[in-house]
Amino acid sequence: MPFSFHPARSAGISRAVSIWLLLAALLWISPAPVAYSAPVGGGWTRAAGIHAAEHFVGQYTNSRGQAAYCTDFERMSPEQSTGYDGGHTGAFVRSDGSALTAAENAALSYLLHRWGATADNATAASVQLAVWALTSPGMAWDSAGMDSILRTENLPADIVAKARSMTETAFNGAGPYTVDISLEAPASDGTVTAVVGVLAANGQPAAGLAAAAALSGPFALAEGSAATWTSAGDRHRLSLQRTGLGSGSLKVTVPRTPAAGVTWLLPESSNVQRLLVTAVVEPRSAAASIADLPAFQPAVTTRTSAARTDAGTAVHDVLSVSIAPPADGGSAASAPWLSVPGTGAPVSIEVVSTLWGPLDAKPVLQDAVPEGTPSVGSVSTRVDGPGTYSTEGLVVPEPGWYVWTESIAAASALPAEAADYVLDWQGKFGIVEETTFVPWAPGIRTEALVGEQVTDAVTGTGFGPSAAPVGGTVTLSMYGPLAAPPSLQESVPADAPLHSEVTVAAANGTLSSEPFAAFTLPGCYTVVATYPGDELSDPYASAFGEPSETVCVEAASSAESDSAAAAVPVPPAAPVASAPVAGAPVSHAPAARAELAQTGARPEVAAGAALVLLGTGLACLRRRV
Repeated sequence: MPFSFHPARSAGISRAVSIWLLLAALLWISPAPVAYSAPVGGGWTRAAGIHAAEHFVGQYTNSRGQAAYCTDFERMSPEQSTGYDGGHTGAFVRSDGSALTAAENAALSYLLHRWGATADNATAASVQLAVWALTSPGMAWDSAGMDSILRTENLPADIVAKARSMTETAFNGAGPYTVDISLEAPASDGTVTAVVGVLAANGQPAAGLAAAAALSGPFALAEGSAATWTSAGDRHRLSLQRTGLGSGSLKVTVPRTPAAGVTWLLPESSNVQRLLVTAVVEPRSAAASIADLPAFQPAVTTRTSAARTDAGTAVHDVLSVSIAPPADGGSAASAPWLSVPGTGAPVSIEVVSTLWGPLDAKPVLQDAVPEGTPSVGSVSTRVDGPGTYSTEGLVVPEPGWYVWTESIAAASALPAEAADYVLDWQGKFGIVEETTFVPWAPGIRTEALVGEQVTDAVTGTGFGPSAAPVGGTVTLSMYGPLAAPPSLQESVPADAPLHSEVTVAAANGTLSSEPFAAFTLPGCYTVVATYPGDELSDPYASAFGEPSETVCVEAASSAESDSAAAAVPVPPAAPVASAPVAGAPVSHAPAARAELAQTGARPEVAAGAALVLLGTGLACLRRRV
């Protein structure tokens, strides 16, 4: 504080005042050493600061430790007052009657609030210089009055530079203040980062203000994030860990922000400097809502284990579990799988896979399962994150098309409290990758018809889902002549001669073939039916040597020949007799032979030979040598 005096205001100064001024001048010229704890007027004591060439530059404190700084540099120091009043609060007015602007009041308040209570001598000296620059007439920085004082006092350059910097910082960091909170997107582990700024009037972060954070809801400050801090020149970051499901809030309070005003004390003597005591402070706060976890949308794509298989086999579904993209259009990668807050354990859900079929036609892609669609059954698979899973198998019982669909019910979530955070999901019906086809297995039953010509009655079953022809053909291959009735075997012997072939359409139902070629050599002949298969049906081949498909031709005697000749020709309209059922007994009596020959032995069959029926369960013809 300056130990200063007023210049004489007129030539009529009283002798008493002149004497006082002389004594004061002598004391200033030869001051006795003064400790910082020396008492001064009004109970204030010199504290942190420095003794410059002519003035004490620093702070005063009272018995309660309250710090104060002098203003009105042109007036006398506090030592000259016997006391101070109880104080005044508001916008400050200089001793010449000029009022500080709102920005100057806010800067002065910031200056006292941030650095006023310092116990550092150099800092206190810098604060006092900055206070004089703001409150004393003619003492602004770079003014003639300030330049004169700085030259006279010969203050250290770093103290002056720091005082200038304090003044600039006070203007930049002054209020009114706002507390700004922004929340970053949650991290993969659910941690939310809050970025807190205590902003000055210019919108920039203000330093030196104590702040405190309070959380509500299922959140806690992460390790390393303190609940209280002092603002700095940049924004403060807080890590908030989710401890449970639900929403919450973050409230940040700055309980003491310097307002545009100060508190000062008036001396009992009007020619003594006033004392600036404290900044006027007011609380500032802001709150931010922390949203609940977003609804979690799992998704499933699948492929069946077999695109084509046989009836009676089991198929399963291969699930590719993922996360559906967020509704805001972000990528699925940015949406984490739902975890249990606090433990980090993933929430599990149940995927229900239903196998539909058999269907008579390939399913058509559509959103919902058509009403009345038959099903084989359903299986459930519990999943707890993105990846590939396999379901249990289901047996496809018969030919047709089968297709999987999948669904997810939120109620299946574990733990149960996570159900509110899972969205139901339903897959489409008729997806190609989820479709399995079981081909039809044709059955072909044939029977040789021995009449005026030898033909085959062909009964087909299992050709596709309807009785309509499927477009293919069944080949009837007659092998012979063979030396004896063939034994039953699965495949055609390599040395079996092919006699002739005819075809019929592949169809469900009974059809009659065209005639086989005429017999010209004695022996036995047998027919094999084959079908190569098609898109809907498997291949088929009958056994070689089926009794119902075997006919034998043998040479006849002269008597038999004459008898047979008398029986032919048979009128074309005569009924056609079918071959005997396999295994049924057939008589070898001449009368029987003649009768059967008459119904089936025409010259075209044996190329002019007399033919008779022989055999035990075989349709046989005998030829004269």
